[in-house]
Amino acid sequence: MLSDELKQLIQTSYSQLIKRKLLQTRAGQKQMIAEIARTLAQVEYDAEGHRVSAEPGVCVVEAGTGTGKTLAYLVAALPVAKALDKKLIISTATVALQEQVLFKDIPDLLQNCDLHFTFALAKGRGRYLCLAKLDNALRANSSSDAMRDLFKVELQDPADLDRGLYEKMLEALGKGEWQGDRDDWKQVMDEEQWRPVAVEPGQCSGSRCAYFSNCCYFKSREGLLKADCIIANHDLVLSDLALGGGVILPAPADSIYVFDEAHQLAGKSLAHFSHQLRLQSTGKWLEQFATIVTRLQQELPAPNRCTGMLAEAAQLSQRTRNHLNEQFALVREYATKAESASADGATLQYVFSGGVVDLPLRAVFDGLAVDFTELVARLAKIGDLLKAALETEGGEVERQQAELWFPLFGSAQIRMEKAAACCRHFSRSDSEHSVPEARWLTFREFGNEMEITVAASPVLAAGSLQDNLWDSCYGAVLTSATLTTLGSFDFLRKRCGLPQGSNCQVIQSPFSHQEAAVLQVPRQGFDPSKPVEHTQAIIRALPDLLAKESGALVLFSSRRQMLDVLEGLPAEFRQQVMAQDDYSKQELIRLHKAAVDAGRNNVIFGLASLAEGIDLPGEYCTHVVIAKIPFPVPNDPVDATLGDWVKGQGGNPFQEISVPEACLRLIQASGRLLRRESDTGTITILDERLLTRSYGRAILESLPPYQRRVL
Repeated sequence: MLSDELKQLIQTSYSQLIKRKLLQTRAGQKQMIAEIARTLAQVEYDAEGHRVSAEPGVCVVEAGTGTGKTLAYLVAALPVAKALDKKLIISTATVALQEQVLFKDIPDLLQNCDLHFTFALAKGRGRYLCLAKLDNALRANSSSDAMRDLFKVELQDPADLDRGLYEKMLEALGKGEWQGDRDDWKQVMDEEQWRPVAVEPGQCSGSRCAYFSNCCYFKSREGLLKADCIIANHDLVLSDLALGGGVILPAPADSIYVFDEAHQLAGKSLAHFSHQLRLQSTGKWLEQFATIVTRLQQELPAPNRCTGMLAEAAQLSQRTRNHLNEQFALVREYATKAESASADGATLQYVFSGGVVDLPLRAVFDGLAVDFTELVARLAKIGDLLKAALETEGGEVERQQAELWFPLFGSAQIRMEKAAACCRHFSRSDSEHSVPEARWLTFREFGNEMEITVAASPVLAAGSLQDNLWDSCYGAVLTSATLTTLGSFDFLRKRCGLPQGSNCQVIQSPFSHQEAAVLQVPRQGFDPSKPVEHTQAIIRALPDLLAKESGALVLFSSRRQMLDVLEGLPAEFRQQVMAQDDYSKQELIRLHKAAVDAGRNNVIFGLASLAEGIDLPGEYCTHVVIAKIPFPVPNDPVDATLGDWVKGQGGNPFQEISVPEACLRLIQASGRLLRRESDTGTITILDERLLTRSYGRAILESLPPYQRRVL
């Protein structure tokens, strides 16, 4: 229960913020603050502050655009977290929102009320320079050559290591002009230049490293662990949870999470708990690794325990490579039964029905899992020996050699662990009463070679989030403008496995949708089930629809249709269009705003990634056109497997999966129009099924109460 003192602090902080910023009190914002604070304060804990309640305190808030969600959860959750001696971890889905929280909302809060707290931005290891690897890159010896050889195998289009760049980095570090954060490096740097000197899991020896006292990553982590509030993103939080929690960020038991843009949590969770293995590139890597290890053996002065371990690692690598080669033909046979998975037909995909892999193939990957696991065990022993060498002098491996070799073997161990995990998940059988995993093969030709990717993924994030988050965290807040589908939280509950006692609330937007926007849908002539006719209808309609709009956004579900429409438009109108494929997201928005500011009409053509997370207020977007109901891709292996399972349980996959998912996406897409209370405009959905099908009418009714018009 909230103490009177804590309740007073929250109320006073909110009142100060409103008064000092000359804002108006918003009923929805006050309700959100109250619900979050009440939910988090109801968690029972012992004398040491550990949660003893069976469930964490989870508050789920759908709050429409304009509610002021960020300030609401900050004002509510920060005082509670501090009182409980917990870390508040704010997780966003986009860089734009992360920057807004970091550079605007939190400074506003600190400046305009009496709340006192520290905050820090969390980044993964890969955003920081590894001093040991930088030193290695600037050295010229056989060990560093071996490292470079391995990187070349791992990178698809590798560039030679940029010695000049690394010398500039060393100089900037020495002068104190740079702290090793990739995002603070002023020049453009591509992945091939950065990766060989970046901190990576498995390659870091921690306190054993000679550079530990000056380590860029651990210096940043020291500040992170001291902060009251940590700003992260979904990918980083999920990476930490996948590692067991408390590895990158504070432990879940000591944390209260806020997931902003929480409608993306389930999808991102599936990606983090899925497994993939590329057979061709892994085989080449194993062969190269065996060669490298053999070369390293020759650096040791005399045979000893380490040379024996290296010889075994080389043999196991070659043996696993041979087994991959032997079974490649069997796996490749499935390409003859695969279906196209890309618009150009270059990628083929074979999805195992119900996630059940054929027995012969299951046996193959069960055997490969054993091979990879044995190699992992050998690499772990070599890693332990190298760690010992880092702490002592005069062992079987010189300290300098150990420093050079440790990243190589640590990286190899991580890669082999992932390979073993993929093979295990691909070859195992699911419990009869559990939701199955999706399992599939992807085939793509590269020159004269075929790359085969083996994949396995959970089809619901519920189990992964239950095991890794809900069972261990103290509390959590999930918020977004779109969390309900068809008027219910059921879809979110099922996808995320929300605890039974979660407090789910809907807070209406302060916007007057009825007065601010018109939603129009054609009665006929726009049937997406006839793709050619539908595309031609869009081509005919767009010039008239957007003739008087200063700024407009046209969203497509298919890249192929977007390109076909662009190509078919009259040349004069096409000059007003900027397509997503032609620019980065940031550059596209910058150029669009510049065109509108200059008095020119401008239209953005985009795909799903532009249907959320972009802000085009006022004249920058007065018309949003959505080509069709954004149903999930029909050949997605995860959705297909989930659909098979739902059908087997007597359900209707289309109604239970496709329609709610499309509804969620459509609400997000239409939400691009009204970004400020003063915004007005039109939303046009060029899909007659919203009027002619029962599911379409249900989706239409779930949209905000815009003024309706039938074309």
